[in-house]
Amino acid sequence: MASAELGSESDGYGFPCGGDDGAMAALSPAVVVSVLASLLERHIARNERALAGAHGHAASGEDARRAAAFDCGTVLDMGMREFLERFSRYAHVSPQVYVVAYAYLDRLRRGGDGAGAVRVVATNAQRLLTAAILVASKFVEDRNYKNSYFAAVGGLGAAELSSLELDFLFLMRFRLNVSVSVFRSYCRHLEREAGHGGGYQVERCLEKALLVSSGEARRQHRQPPAAAAAQ
Repeated sequence: MASAELGSESDGYGFPCGGDDGAMAALSPAVVVSVLASLLERHIARNERALAGAHGHAASGEDARRAAAFDCGTVLDMGMREFLERFSRYAHVSPQVYVVAYAYLDRLRRGGDGAGAVRVVATNAQRLLTAAILVASKFVEDRNYKNSYFAAVGGLGAAELSSLELDFLFLMRFRLNVSVSVFRSYCRHLEREAGHGGGYQVERCLEKALLVSSGEARRQHRQPPAAAAAQ
């Protein structure tokens, strides 16, 4: 994953519209999903190999318990791209949300700023990605679907996802801010994967300035369509 460090988490800020060099051609959500799926598949394969060769005692403590909650012992019955596309299609997840969710997963992988170290593997991908996308969407967007809707899209139970969301927040130490410079670094990381010099740029213009108050992004919930919300 990208090696950038998360920035200061004490200030409210807004993500900028456009790049430093003016107008940009935004990648479509489909392209962002495709690139992110490819990256995650490689990370999962690498983490599985590392896990197979690991020796020693398993970690213990509260962080270990929370991390273990994401390991369901089963793997997704669909490809990573298809799984991520579900959130774009049914929950209207924007490219920016995917970028922030990716930054969260990278931070958990590194265990930075006191965050509990968690790596994406085949048996936790469904739960971990659903929780990361849910939390990133709530933090980035002004309006969101309810947890029960995200749970249906991710193939989880509503109560299960709410519990995983809390575990995710504790593992993140409730530090969800991603500075503008770090956000752009992840964008450039995805751009390199997508374009290989083709001039692509990930869409960076968030719909509203993101202001942090008392450690949480202000948000509103919108009711999901009844048919799509059915579990």
